[in-house]
Amino acid sequence: MGLFSRKSSTASEPRMPAVEEIAAAGRALARGNSKPADRLVAEAGDNGRSVAMQILADSVDYTPQD
Repeated sequence: MGLFSRKSSTASEPRMPAVEEIAAAGRALARGNSKPADRLVAEAGDNGRSVAMQILADSVDYTPQD
């Protein structure tokens, strides 16, 4: 499932991820790995769009160190 997919969550209960989880997904996205972000968005259910925007904001603020 992509970051902006509109499919509903397959989880039984949607959950809002913790701030630390969002930050970690943002860092991973900045390094080119979208899997953590996709997982969090899917788990958020109807709140997926909000979670995606938070992840994107964190990814923009993160500067990867080589």
